[in-house]
Amino acid sequence: MTASANSSLAVLGPGGDDPVQLAQKVALIAGLPMMTDADWPDRITLPSTLSLRFLRAALMLPLGPDPATGAELVAVADPQDGTAMAALAAALGRPLALRVASVPALLSRLDRLAENAPVTVQQQAEPAASDTTDDSALDAPTVTLLDRLLARAVEARATDMHFEPASQQMVIRQRVDGLLRLVTTVPAPTGRALVARLKILAGLNIAERRLAQDGHIRATIGGSRIDMRCATLPMVDGEGVALRLLAGQARIPPIDRLGLLPDAEAALRHALAQSHGLILVTGPTGSGKTTTLAAATAALNDPSRKIISIEDPVEYHIPGISQVQVNTAIGLDFVAGLRAFMRADPDVLLVGEVRDRETAAITVQAALTGHLVLTTLHTNSAAGAVVRLTEMGVERYLLAATLRLSIGQRLLRQLCRHCRKPEQVATLPFTPAIQVMAGHDPQRGAAIWRAEGCDQCGGTGYFGRTAIFEMLPVGETLRATLLGGAGTAALHEAGVEAGMVPLLAEGLRHVLSGHTSVAEVLRVVQDE
Repeated sequence: MTASANSSLAVLGPGGDDPVQLAQKVALIAGLPMMTDADWPDRITLPSTLSLRFLRAALMLPLGPDPATGAELVAVADPQDGTAMAALAAALGRPLALRVASVPALLSRLDRLAENAPVTVQQQAEPAASDTTDDSALDAPTVTLLDRLLARAVEARATDMHFEPASQQMVIRQRVDGLLRLVTTVPAPTGRALVARLKILAGLNIAERRLAQDGHIRATIGGSRIDMRCATLPMVDGEGVALRLLAGQARIPPIDRLGLLPDAEAALRHALAQSHGLILVTGPTGSGKTTTLAAATAALNDPSRKIISIEDPVEYHIPGISQVQVNTAIGLDFVAGLRAFMRADPDVLLVGEVRDRETAAITVQAALTGHLVLTTLHTNSAAGAVVRLTEMGVERYLLAATLRLSIGQRLLRQLCRHCRKPEQVATLPFTPAIQVMAGHDPQRGAAIWRAEGCDQCGGTGYFGRTAIFEMLPVGETLRATLLGGAGTAALHEAGVEAGMVPLLAEGLRHVLSGHTSVAEVLRVVQDE
């Protein structure tokens, strides 16, 4: 990708500019027409003098000569990249007629051309010994293929990549907006070479294929620094790899950009204003808990406070905060870190996750002794987190004294604004109580939207994600309910009576506002 494209034409996720609107601004500034759906030819044939790698880097695609003028019609994302335009004109031997296209529309068509192109990696024979696979990990085709796969993952806003071995091939998938998508398949020998290459980059033992290993990769892809967690797993048909892609310089959203409703934002800010106590953020893996914690911690970050965190891994680097990475190999786990922190005179502690009884005990003890503690739990609801801590051995009277706020959250895929379709429904598949809390009359029909699919969203009907929250502040009434031995359902009901908006109701609000679909809310939020 060119430098100018990096600076202004990146594929943006939730909270960023819409890619089509961004392309329209570029077209207006450059005085060029925009590509419409009718402008794209049914079949695109590239001259042999052009490489897909060059076109992907420059974010442009030649579409064939204009019958009227003879100039080559070219869809571009950055028409101001004069060097790339000159190189393309020289390769084609004719002048160019530029039209501006959005980045997703270009990438989707370049991906289709890449899928139909011949495999660039040598179709190697079955290695006779492990040395052959190790050597092939350093071959130029293997390096080039891995670079291309990683660049494609970053462009697609993927959060994870999976290299999954089968008997005759390696299946490569990536997770975008929370769901896995097939990227490609490669022959088994090529797959083993890719795995070996990843192990080399992560500093793992390349000769050890019987045990799972974990490592870390840092790379610059498309002008951005990307940190990757690399986990290998021995399987029946070979060794697989899971990569978690973490933005090395990810921007932390301010609290008012998290998507909180006014009452929910006020509850969070009130809890953060306390001098001591415990704030829990709960939800399944991949629900955005780390981002919420980072935003809350950044809001507390000022020179008057000593803030220390222990995380696994450190995903957001926050200047002014003492951040510690868990390293179990040397005995530095959450418990050891917390014990050391208590001697460092902190005001605020951030604990990446409460995983066991001992971590839970020392976390609550820290909140009881004058520290504000922020942490996460893997539970399905805000009320469920409270009960989970009691199941870990934390006494209810200690929780009643320390817990200030429990937050449940999920990430919903947002409908693509360029292909979503309106529809009128007579009824909604939600209880009357949930509909009332979402501000909808259960006796009336509803105008909602459904996913359709287009080039901008890769045919999925969704582009980007947004968070939904339920806030359970612990006031006097809830403390009494907690001390009375209430379970998850009773605590949830007490929270609703105190004004908490459940996840399902907030999800329905997003449906009624056109941000997401009914199917997406029901998929993500499991109403217990």
